[in-house]
Amino acid sequence: MRLSLSLQDLKSFSKLNTREVNDLEYYRNYGHAEPLRSLQKEGVASSFSKDKSSPTTPTKREECVRATIGVIALLFLFLLILLCSVYLHTFLSREASQYYIILDSGSTGTRVYVYKWSIDQNDGIQNFPIALKSLPEGPQRNSSAQSGRAYRRMETEPGFDKLVHNESGLRGSLQPLLQWAEKQIPKHAHKGSSLFLYATAGVRRLPSSDSEWLLEKAWTIVKNSSFLCRRDWVKIISGMEEAYYGWIALNYHMGLLGSLPAGKTYGSLDLGGSSLQVTFETETPIHDDTSISLRISSASHHLSAYSLAGYGLNDAFDKSVAHLFRKLVGTSADFINKKKLQLKHPCLNTGYMEEYACSRCTSVNQEGSPLIGGKTVSKGRTGTIVELLGAPQWEECSALAKLTVDLSAWSNFSSGVDCEHKPCALSDGLPHPRGKFYAMSGFYVVFRFFNLSSEASLGDVLRKGQEFCGKTWQVAKNSVAPQPFIEQYCFRAPYVASLLRNGLQIKDSQVIIGSGSITWTLGVAILEAGQTMSAIGCQDFLEDHFSHFSGITV
Repeated sequence: MRLSLSLQDLKSFSKLNTREVNDLEYYRNYGHAEPLRSLQKEGVASSFSKDKSSPTTPTKREECVRATIGVIALLFLFLLILLCSVYLHTFLSREASQYYIILDSGSTGTRVYVYKWSIDQNDGIQNFPIALKSLPEGPQRNSSAQSGRAYRRMETEPGFDKLVHNESGLRGSLQPLLQWAEKQIPKHAHKGSSLFLYATAGVRRLPSSDSEWLLEKAWTIVKNSSFLCRRDWVKIISGMEEAYYGWIALNYHMGLLGSLPAGKTYGSLDLGGSSLQVTFETETPIHDDTSISLRISSASHHLSAYSLAGYGLNDAFDKSVAHLFRKLVGTSADFINKKKLQLKHPCLNTGYMEEYACSRCTSVNQEGSPLIGGKTVSKGRTGTIVELLGAPQWEECSALAKLTVDLSAWSNFSSGVDCEHKPCALSDGLPHPRGKFYAMSGFYVVFRFFNLSSEASLGDVLRKGQEFCGKTWQVAKNSVAPQPFIEQYCFRAPYVASLLRNGLQIKDSQVIIGSGSITWTLGVAILEAGQTMSAIGCQDFLEDHFSHFSGITV
């Protein structure tokens, strides 16, 4: 308001007659004025004299006053900008700065991630003012290395989809994660730290009644935590959202968000336990159900993002068992009356013999056999119980892995798809992947299991897999640190190779194996931080461009 008045005064001042200024100045200096000239100026007694006032040039004092007012106005404007900037930086740089707690409820377990964010124009991410740090920072004891797990993270098992109508199990899954998160954030900042619980593919495939029960019970648990949480922050995210968050996380990690001039971004391949998320940039908008358009700084991005359900590592193995089940049961009705159905699997080591709950196995008995058609639970999985026997045959194993990739074998397609010439994991409505990709999560897990670096090729994975398959189960199990799903890596080696080469038709040269530090939850934190900046900042950093998601504007 003061700035507005000052500018108006400046305008009025510029209209003053310079002679009048001189008269006022003379009055100040000599104690009297020249009334006749003042009257002439005002036109009150112009008939008393024929003298006309002649125009005069501005005095140095007048110019000085004008310059002073101009400088004051500029200083005031600068002060406003400075105060706004100081407020924003103070808000975010104080000890109670913004924290995000994100619970990733996947098909194999629930993970917790804690992020601290601040504004930093010089954090190495060019032209992108959001700096995020994953907590805890600094060197830590890498318990994952001792357990053989690929990730160093706080996680509970099993996944939410195994805990339907098991309230105590659900509480036991969430409470340790909440307690761990509380230790990463200063206590006085707990109430201002936002907590999100996002469920993915494991819960997506449940009946709505089961998924609603899980979310409602999870909400009753997290709302009583020390963090800030809302009911709409406890939800199931779509496969498209999960894919989009992963793309944001990857390209932020690579320093490509907000870079000028805009560089080429990387596509992301995020392989989970139940599904595969695919996201890549296209030259022009595709205008279909997979299309996302966003603008980051002056760079516009047109993305295609989709999720392939059933193509995660665990679901793929389940499909391999289901194929063997149907093939065996279809040969003889005698199997229906057997107390325990045994399946010989070409991707399991010699000497392996364990029960397995196959979720995709269906009975040939239309009336529903209690032994084969009935649903039972084993090791947290719901499905038809079979006994798997190791009968390793590398060529058969590779062919079986390729079959699980072929969509025509798992859909109502009347004819098969030639995986050598067409991406056989994609339906006709999905755009084919293009560009350079980072393969993350499950791809990284497989490479790490075989002690392969990111520079290794898919051929190296296949060679390592064949060597592992040739070992007896006892030798194979003892050759690695204790970890889940050791028995499945004989299958996983040819599966990831076939998924990339045949299912997606991506060349080896297009793929880089990413590290285990990139997760889609980072993308959630980035977008939430952008929304916070829009709410408290001096300018908008986040702008909606389409119905499902928000584009970042820097």
